Amino acid sequence: MMTKQLLSFCITIIVTVVGAIQQLAIAQESGAPPALFMPDEEIERTLEEAAAASASAVGWTVTISPGVTIRRRSSGVTNFAIIHPYSLEIYRIIEGSGTLVTGGKLVLPLAESPNPDIVRTQHGVEGGLARQVKAGDVLVLQPGTPHWFSSIDGDAITYMESRVAISTHPIQFQ
Repeated sequence: MMTKQLLSFCITIIVTVVGAIQQLAIAQESGAPPALFMPDEEIERTLEEAAAASASAVGWTVTISPGVTIRRRSSGVTNFAIIHPYSLEIYRIIEGSGTLVTGGKLVLPLAESPNPDIVRTQHGVEGGLARQVKAGDVLVLQPGTPHWFSSIDGDAITYMESRVAISTHPIQFQ
């Protein structure tokens, strides 16, 4: 009896391994998908068209792929202070400079939000660490961390934003 079970188990393993090898061969024949790509000229044109169409407190965005955007914020409008309770964000400043406040607490009242991963206010952040950021700087914002451009030098600041959902439960520090 034990021999039949062992034989059955061995056959199952062999079938699974052969299937995996066949899938690998198929994947190798078709090749990996190409990288997502958007040239600088298209990014700039899209941001400029969006800025010409409207003034926006959330800035203007070009989506490269889900979770990866290029965002431009204007010094001419009030910027939202934000918390992302489910997501980690990584910023890489591309051009411009300004003061980014991280940490502390959002100043109430909160504004309406189109997304449960965006908790926001137009009244800034109380406390937190204010630091000058410029082209080339990278920031990693943990879920639930308030953040806000309290000032933008010149006309605008442009940065790449990568947002990755890492929690199914909201993380907030206030």
